[in-house]
Amino acid sequence: MESDESLVAIEQRILSRLTAQDQNQLSNLLRNIILFIRAVKGEPLIAEEKSYPAHPLFDHSKHFGGREAAETLQYRLSLIDRYEVTSAQYIEKILTLDYPAAYTKKLTKRTALILRELHEDPSIPKYKLAKKVGTTSRVITTELKKLQHEFAFQIITSTDPQKFRLVSQGIFFRSKSTQHSEQLEDYCRNQQGFHRLFQLDRDMIRGGIAFRYPDQPECHRMFEEKVRWLRDEFLDEYYLIRTNGFYYSLSFSMYDPETNSFSFDPEIISEALTSYIKQQRVTLPEMKGIDYSKPIRFDRADFLLAHSLYSTGILAQSDFKQNLLRQHGIDFSKKTIWKREQRLRKKNAAYPIIEMQIPGFDEHVSFIVTCSPLVCTTIRDFASFLPYVIFFKTDSGCIFNIQRPAHNPTLSSQLLHSIHNEPGVLDVKLLRYQWRILSTRHIDIVDYWDEEEQRWNIEEGAI
Repeated sequence: MESDESLVAIEQRILSRLTAQDQNQLSNLLRNIILFIRAVKGEPLIAEEKSYPAHPLFDHSKHFGGREAAETLQYRLSLIDRYEVTSAQYIEKILTLDYPAAYTKKLTKRTALILRELHEDPSIPKYKLAKKVGTTSRVITTELKKLQHEFAFQIITSTDPQKFRLVSQGIFFRSKSTQHSEQLEDYCRNQQGFHRLFQLDRDMIRGGIAFRYPDQPECHRMFEEKVRWLRDEFLDEYYLIRTNGFYYSLSFSMYDPETNSFSFDPEIISEALTSYIKQQRVTLPEMKGIDYSKPIRFDRADFLLAHSLYSTGILAQSDFKQNLLRQHGIDFSKKTIWKREQRLRKKNAAYPIIEMQIPGFDEHVSFIVTCSPLVCTTIRDFASFLPYVIFFKTDSGCIFNIQRPAHNPTLSSQLLHSIHNEPGVLDVKLLRYQWRILSTRHIDIVDYWDEEEQRWNIEEGAI
């Protein structure tokens, strides 16, 4: 870890780029985080520092997560400084995404019930949700705002890439060094929208890059050339995985609001997956999602609207959607937008996902499994008992992402062992992510779409 002097320097540089109002908003949060990092390092704090007032979203005196949490927070501070982030709202979200909501905030029985109903139908109107929960629409609005503030709750949209003649491909890699990882991160951040996501493991060597690019012969060739270039410049080794289906589950059946934790039966982890599934199949929650399917006929407006089809917040506002379309030379009325969205829903062009920080969980873990389609289904059913899972079917097995409970640091290794011992599993890899970076807005590739020819016109070397 860096010295306290360098942390203070980072703090001062971050604050110096902000307005006076934003400085007032963030100074307490930054100071709490730096005091937390120092305390975890074992540095003595003077009485004034020990009694420093806690931030509403972060209490420096609560040392949950230990050194891993401190290292993650310090890495995020360095990124905010390096890229000269000036949005106070974005900085706050980055620094509080996984901590401390995972430890200090609790869900009530009512909020758990609201989340359960939203998982069943994320597009349910507020008045219907209120009726199911047994409260008023005004209370629902208040609860949703609380979820957004304390648990980074939002409903986002996951599109079916094949519907829009795109391929979803991932590169999992081991870089040549941590310096090469940082250089690769900088490169991905500045690329066009075909680079969807860049992630690094805590070791700063392993990671993954998610791509979506046109499913056309010349684009496959360009992608292969890009991968070879990335290998030569940054990577020690890599492997490619193509995804062909997406699922997720959100379950609070094991959540205890009194202890703010989930109760896991150790036998669930120790048993063979197949035997557990046979015993518990009736009680396991159903994963929501789609298998990617054949393309539809679409225009640029369809592509733009599909990416916010179910999203909450500003992305759901009609004015925002109208302005987004106008940026690309499309002038639609709100009624026309509504009709287009209804058509896209009927075509299953996208799927809604609840995204949030699960209380009591402090680490994002991905399992990359090589197995047969049958075993893939077994693993998907097995994983659904976990509180929050994002699951991808791949051409070689599956990938699933979980949030690990803070009170059970060995869960990841136990799951790894259990999956590895399942008959039909050829290989399992585990990544513990400390950071997620969206390199560019994927929707910006819309200007490559030829509506008349129904194909992507991609310039040589654009991918």
